[in-house]
Amino acid sequence: MWCLSAEKEIVNFWLNSKGYFTLGNVKSHNRDIGILALKFDKGSLIRAIHVEVCCSITGFIDQNHIFEKIIFEKFNDKNITDAINKYTKDTGREEDIENVIVLNSLPKEMDAITKKFEKNNIALFEFEDILADVMKGLKTEYFKDDVVRTMQIVKYLLIANPKKLVDVLYAGLSPSKRKEFIAELLGRDEIIKEFKKTNEERLAMILKQAMIKPERLAEMLEKDILNKRTRKPFIASLIEQEKTGRAYKKGMTIKKETPLNKFFARE
Repeated sequence: MWCLSAEKEIVNFWLNSKGYFTLGNVKSHNRDIGILALKFDKGSLIRAIHVEVCCSITGFIDQNHIFEKIIFEKFNDKNITDAINKYTKDTGREEDIENVIVLNSLPKEMDAITKKFEKNNIALFEFEDILADVMKGLKTEYFKDDVVRTMQIVKYLLIANPKKLVDVLYAGLSPSKRKEFIAELLGRDEIIKEFKKTNEERLAMILKQAMIKPERLAEMLEKDILNKRTRKPFIASLIEQEKTGRAYKKGMTIKKETPLNKFFARE
């Protein structure tokens, strides 16, 4: 279902952390409007945002009629705009209402979706970005809100335990998402530095499972790994290895010397 309360609580908490006073019980003809976020400066209203949170835990659904319905029912309905304007007028100052839609699991090519909302003066935010921002900012103080407290427990008890975290990720990610996760992880410079401490046997297993062609491995060693100082010792050590040395010597062709009697052959 769309607009789940947990997602809304997280967005509400995020807005509060950004300095907004939020109203989550604004209604129009018994319909929930979403979140009205107000920012004040010295008692004066300086910004007002109408936020609708529309998320599905099963992922993004790319259907145009859903977006049209959201735009019409959540933002363009006159009863809703009148109800929101009433709240801003009560603060003693009218402000232009900014419209924001929060969606989750958007595809990589999301320009068409963004433009559809922009044409209706609606800014698009990804729920995963907000969720990550909240998680990163959570400290160890106690939160009464059950949703925020649960996120805090996940951060400090689950994520802080590498083994348990890997177990959860392995069980919850599809094969394609695992590859994407590993690629994203290895794209961080800090993670690459940690490989210096990697067990040699584990590193050998990674290289073996990577199924890199010998030619490509040699190219990587030449261009990206070895330098003037390490190239000569590496080659010398490689040849000294029993199997490699044997294969190297076998592959060498020894040119036979021409016998002297061929130069002094009898006529």
